[in-house]
Amino acid sequence: MTVQITHVTSPELFAGSDDDPRQLLRVELTRSSGDGALSVRVSGDGLSGTADLPPGDGPIRVEVPLEIARPLRSEYGASVRATVTVSAEGREVAADSGTVVIAEPSWTMVMVSHFHYDPVWWNTQAAYTTSWDLRGADGTTRPVYTHNAFSLVDAHLKLALRDPAYCFVLAELDYLKPYFDTFPENRAVLGRLIAEGRVEIIGGTYNEPNTNLTGAETTIRNIVYGVGYQRDILGGDPQNAWQLDVFGHDPQFPGYRAKAGLTGSAWARGPFHQWGPLRQAWSEPKAGTAAVMQFHSEFEWISPSGDGVLTHYMPDHYGPGWELQHAPSVEAAGDTAYQLFATLKTVAATRNTLLPVGGDYTPPNNWITALHHDWNARYAWPKFVCGTTKHFMDRVRAELAAEGRRPSPQSRDMNPIYTGKDVSYIDTKQAQRAAEVAAVDAEKLGTYADLLGLGRFAEASLDQVWRQLAYGAHHDAITGSESDQVYIDLVTGWREAHDLSDAARTARRPSGRRRWSSPTHCRSRGPTW
Repeated sequence: MTVQITHVTSPELFAGSDDDPRQLLRVELTRSSGDGALSVRVSGDGLSGTADLPPGDGPIRVEVPLEIARPLRSEYGASVRATVTVSAEGREVAADSGTVVIAEPSWTMVMVSHFHYDPVWWNTQAAYTTSWDLRGADGTTRPVYTHNAFSLVDAHLKLALRDPAYCFVLAELDYLKPYFDTFPENRAVLGRLIAEGRVEIIGGTYNEPNTNLTGAETTIRNIVYGVGYQRDILGGDPQNAWQLDVFGHDPQFPGYRAKAGLTGSAWARGPFHQWGPLRQAWSEPKAGTAAVMQFHSEFEWISPSGDGVLTHYMPDHYGPGWELQHAPSVEAAGDTAYQLFATLKTVAATRNTLLPVGGDYTPPNNWITALHHDWNARYAWPKFVCGTTKHFMDRVRAELAAEGRRPSPQSRDMNPIYTGKDVSYIDTKQAQRAAEVAAVDAEKLGTYADLLGLGRFAEASLDQVWRQLAYGAHHDAITGSESDQVYIDLVTGWREAHDLSDAARTARRPSGRRRWSSPTHCRSRGPTW
């Protein structure tokens, strides 16, 4: 009989029950063909455990539940030397030593399924909201970033109907309204899933605006249109801003969200690194340097007005969970998910982490629901569960409240070093600003004119203006990161916004007195609304 212990590790895994969890020691070994049943025993100062293996051959991994002395259980992070022995028919056939690191139970990773949607980036909004097959003419699957919004919403809805455990989030009006209009037969299903809390309508804005390149009024109107549609038309309850991909944040943005009745926000680009603080450094101090992450991934983001919202800064950007897609089995997906959890937890403010499972134009992940079921059947802690951002935020708030803690207050600049957005396609910034100024002037002058009986306020025109400006504030629009075709579409919208505003503020009666008109002709191929 040939048995060899190849690896002894101490993952933060628990078997048993929620109330009586047993930490696991993982032992990897190989054995020869024809070996009989084996017994694995672990012993150390204040801990012990056994596990039995049936006959077999080849490499195998066994997880041994440990009995840990009560005083030692709460010494999280403490290291205890342990001896591992393997016996066959009462005879010791292999031995090795390892270290048990005392782990903390009660951790949960909420896996938030999403797809990030850019209506004005690689292609136009019209193309991304057209119903066409996900496969090319040769039968092969198109690249993920070509998936259109309608197909994606359908795919997520169908999985939710197949598996009651599946939850996901929907964010942007650029695809939500066209989908709602085009498929009225799906409205009842979407409404039911929203009511059940399995779909979170998230964001509370028209799109993901790059608010550090636009005026305050444009940001406010973006919120007005977003909350109005998501709450009053779709029946959702947007509570969390969803600013995954924007290239920086206006310091007053959390104040706007708080005034609009939202309670949280989540985003991926910010201080430390444009892809998230852990993408390259993983928060581990290097010789002579401090840890990269200077505060927890959950904090109270405070604006200059003093208002703030609970915020989750995605430490590894908005797509790390998509790595599960490439796993060959649910067990391998679990190993990948655990490695992500072990890293994300290092900067978490509570015993909760958020794993974004998705990316640009991504359908539901192949393993997310299987992992939800399989992992939690094998382990008591940590739990890996399908959920929404609201589920995650509620867990964070509940734990903080139970422990009498408050999230760390942060008022610092939340902009990454991303200078390209400020200079690329400079005419997009000039057009946005010119139209914003004209719109604000027109509203002020139009209000006076209406009150003085000089003419009707140009309500329809200015409503169209603000929608165009909200559309152009997208983080792949005003920043100049769009394709040439998208740019051509966008400048038409900015021209219309400026011309409608300018007409409303400068029109005169033939007598020379001002005449305030309300032109409503829509000339652009801009936002679908």
